[in-house]
Formats: sequence, C-alpha cells, structure tokens
Amino acid sequence: MEDTTSTATRQEHGWSSLPSDLLKIIVDLLPWSSHPRFAATCKHWRSAASPFYPAWITPVLLNAAEVGTTNVRYYSPYYHKNFEVAKTLDTPNAKLCCANGHCLTLCQRAGGNDEFIVVHTDLVTGKVYNLFPPEYTSFDFVVYDDGTRRMFGISMIGSLEVYRAVETDDDAWSNWESLYDSDHPKPYYVSPMTNPVFHRGLLYMLCVDGRLAVYEDSRREEGFRILDMPKGFGFECDGYYLFESDEGELMAVLKGNRRGPPVHVVKLNEQSMEWEEVESLEGRALFTGTLTTTMVKTKVKWMQNKIFVPRLYDWPETIHVDLVNREGELAFVPISTGVVQHGGACGTRSIWTHELGPEEASEFWETVKLDYSIWVNFST
Repeated sequence: MEDTTSTATRQEHGWSSLPSDLLKIIVDLLPWSSHPRFAATCKHWRSAASPFYPAWITPVLLNAAEVGTTNVRYYSPYYHKNFEVAKTLDTPNAKLCCANGHCLTLCQRAGGNDEFIVVHTDLVTGKVYNLFPPEYTSFDFVVYDDGTRRMFGISMIGSLEVYRAVETDDDAWSNWESLYDSDHPKPYYVSPMTNPVFHRGLLYMLCVDGRLAVYEDSRREEGFRILDMPKGFGFECDGYYLFESDEGELMAVLKGNRRGPPVHVVKLNEQSMEWEEVESLEGRALFTGTLTTTMVKTKVKWMQNKIFVPRLYDWPETIHVDLVNREGELAFVPISTGVVQHGGACGTRSIWTHELGPEEASEFWETVKLDYSIWVNFST
C-alpha cells in the first residue's frame, strides 16, 4: 500500500527541497532582473542566488589608474563603488575618444613608432578591432554613428581633416576614407572636451562662442560650415559639452564661472535656431564632464534632476568582479563570495552633483577630478 503521508510531504516540500546545485543551474539561466523574485521564494532558494550589482541602473564611469593605461574599472554613482574587471585593454598610451553602448573607441601610437591606429573594443566580450591606420594624420575626435554604422575621425590641429570608416557585414571595418582635407586655418574654435555629435543625420560641433559647425556628406567639399544661427549663449562659461538628449534634442551642458551658477543646460530651439536655457531636467539625470555626455530617465528618486560630474569627494571601495551578460542585461558579479550586495548610495556626497538653479559652486571644492575617464551606458 502506498504511503500517502510521505507522498504528500514530498509534494509539499518538493520545490523548496531541490538540490542546491540544481537551483544554481536554474538561477544561472535566468536574467538578472528575475533574481530578486527567485531569492524571495524561500531561504533555500535565496542561498543559491549569488550577489550581483546591476550595471544598467545608471551610466557608469570607466576610469583608468593613470593616464596612458586603461584597466577596465568602472565607478557606479548609484553604489559609490569601483568595479574592477580582471581583463585589461591592451592599449598603452591610448586616448579615450568616445563610447557608444558596449563599445569604446581609443586612439594610440602603435609599437613605440609613429604609426597611429584607432582601436574599437567591445567592453562586454573583450573583442578588439584594430582599425586601419589613417594616412599622415591623427585624430582629435572620433564619433560613431550607430544608425548607419559609420565612424568619423576628425583632426583639428593645424588643418581640418575628416575621415570615415564603415562597418561591414562581417563586423570588420573598412579603410579610413579621407572626406575633407583643408590647409586653410579654421574659422572657429571648439572645446577640447566635447565630442562631435550626430543629430538628424548631420555631424555637429560646438564652438566656444555658442555657434554650431555642421558637416554633411552631400556637402563634404565645404567641410564644417558655420551656421548663421545660433549666435551665442547669452552668458559666459568655461566648459562646453554638446550632446543629443534621450528625446532627440540637441543640447549642451555649460560649465559656468565663479560669478554665476556652476552649470547651465541649454537646448537648441530648431524653429528659431536659438539656445534656450533649460530650467528643469523633468525627472531625468544628466552625466557629463567627459567626452561622452548622457541624459537618461531614472527611477532612482535621489538621482532625478541631478547633473553628475566625475569628481569624487572620497575614493570608493574597489570590488573585483566579472562583467556578465544575461539576455542583454549586464551585471557586475563579485569574484569573492564574501562580498555582500548593498543598496545604492542614497544621495550621499560621494560624487559632485548639481541641480539647476542659482546656487554657487562652493561644494565643487575639495573633490578629486578624474581626468582620464568616460561615461558608459550599459542600458543601451
């Protein structure tokens, strides 16, 4: 006769009594966003879920130990922690140029000689593409157009030169093609800290006087031409960062001077072609101060309506991690099992932030500036 009591007991406790190694296999197949619900089932299931830090909550700051080297280390303003990945980018004396999603582009001199190469690397897989070296020049700016899979290299020292490489179907890159080369002096000055930006299929650069220079393939013989409008910002500033917003607007972050607000945000009114000052970020967060400026919507309340700049009040804890991709979600997974997952930094004064308004920049002092860094957005 069948023991109905033991059968009922097995049915009642079957799921909660699964072997730990089986639970580990199951949880490793789930996307990261499912792990909290998995761990909330019971204590036994929670023990099978490893700690992790979501990499997609906010943009993270890739920074280097010293200028000229790039160990893969990310600072998260949400957690106020450094996450250092075991693998490094073999790019000595490289210059960070731009970041687009998982991809980072650097420029470097190869092998201790004068050959100049552009390195395009996938930060998740670690795959590195050494692009064909351009002839007779180096680049001050590199910008990637995700929509058309084109990369533009721009030289601003001396003459103005524009080059283009195109991504092929087999994930390789074509030779650099010279689009424009002029020996004439440039009629404008751009900020050394703002990358060119693609907007509505055109390549824009921000001049230090508030004017815009624009380049388009159909008029390549003109190089970058200065638009008649806008003519200026209407106030003085010391730093300039051009970007396209999450809603497709052409905007700029302007670092003020000691006589006014520390930060301005302006938006181009494309009807009147004038810069208009933005009074609210409408719940979004803005990450700037590097060659990549990113505006994102965030559910983290203390990060809403904040402008984040890579200046730290104190150097954060460093955790050695693996960067793991599961169904498009990226997470920092601690290598040491003793690391316990923590919540966010909850608005502590760990990184310099600012809200739009008239307050002075006194809180900007006593911070450590991260010169060799760039914002990377793993949510895209």
